[in-house]
Amino acid sequence: MHRRIASLFVLLLPLVVSAASPIQERVDRFLKLTNAGYQALYRVNSEAQWLAVTDVTPEHDAAVAATGKAYAAFNGNPAIITEARDLLAHEKELTPLSVRQLKQLLLNAAEGPMTNPDLVSKRVEAETKQASILNSFEFKLNGQKITANEIDNKLEKSTDLEERRAIWEASKESGPALKPNLVVLRDLEVQAGREVSSAGPAKNSGALDQQSVGTGMARPG
Repeated sequence: MHRRIASLFVLLLPLVVSAASPIQERVDRFLKLTNAGYQALYRVNSEAQWLAVTDVTPEHDAAVAATGKAYAAFNGNPAIITEARDLLAHEKELTPLSVRQLKQLLLNAAEGPMTNPDLVSKRVEAETKQASILNSFEFKLNGQKITANEIDNKLEKSTDLEERRAIWEASKESGPALKPNLVVLRDLEVQAGREVSSAGPAKNSGALDQQSVGTGMARPG
């Protein structure tokens, strides 16, 4: 979820308007189209995730999986990957903002490259399962049920070391339940990254450094 919010920030940045070369105009048209599609699918997927968090049911989990697959199908579309790579081949002719946005598109594509639809489907299902396990997990503190939000609030406010230790230990109770699927998810993420990183421009997309964070480009590694 954090990854997607970070991606939304960069894709919402206004396109730079300039008396540009034909290649820059091509980039602007491409980004206008992809940004519109991204924002629409991001919203639908986020709404489904919120429902799944606040009301854990098989139906809401299924909605998350369905919208997640649609989201991945757009971001990982081979046509988008190919066009972004082709445009980045002219990086020196483009504005810095356009370059960052094109690289962000490739990072988004790496999360669900539709060059391998089966892999993407498995990853989305694994992510949905992992979130469902966590959302439905019952934490307990001193034998009493406690929510994840309550754990966060207590850790933030408590100054008693013994109490903080007990709260911290309670927060780790979900670990054993999450671990088996976490291993599966990690392997799927590695495979997904390899699908996109097989070509030069995709490798260069990792150039989003700390300087990018200062311009709304924050993105976890």
